[in-house]
Amino acid sequence: MTKDAKATAAAGCGFREIRGLVTELGRRLDAHQRSRIAELDLTPTQAKALEELGEPRTARELAGMLCCEPPNVTYVISKLEKQGMVERRPHPQDRRAKQLVLTEAGRELRLDLLRRMGTESPLDHLSHEERVALRQGLLKALGRDGAA
Repeated sequence: MTKDAKATAAAGCGFREIRGLVTELGRRLDAHQRSRIAELDLTPTQAKALEELGEPRTARELAGMLCCEPPNVTYVISKLEKQGMVERRPHPQDRRAKQLVLTEAGRELRLDLLRRMGTESPLDHLSHEERVALRQGLLKALGRDGAA
């Protein structure tokens, strides 16, 4: 290896390789997630809504979590409501708002979704300690230093 090649490698400190590995892992996790969602005949947005509705939320709150506009959430929730997965209930503190609440069937579907997403994941071969270390390293890289 030439002196310039060594200097370039040292300057990058494996940056290109790490970026490539993180990208590849992201792709594998995404493909895994999509296949698990498809098993349940859900769209990715419906699945994300179910994930985020572990506790009641307003459409505006859910829209913020899904990074979309409230009318888009209304469409997604309407479909889930027709399937008997979600109910709209009066908000306990704000009479102008409605809360989105999972029905019993919705809670069961959410649990099934979460179980499936954790099965045969690209991270399965890592031990608990390795997953904790990976999480901490990623949080630190993102400037969140191991926050919950």
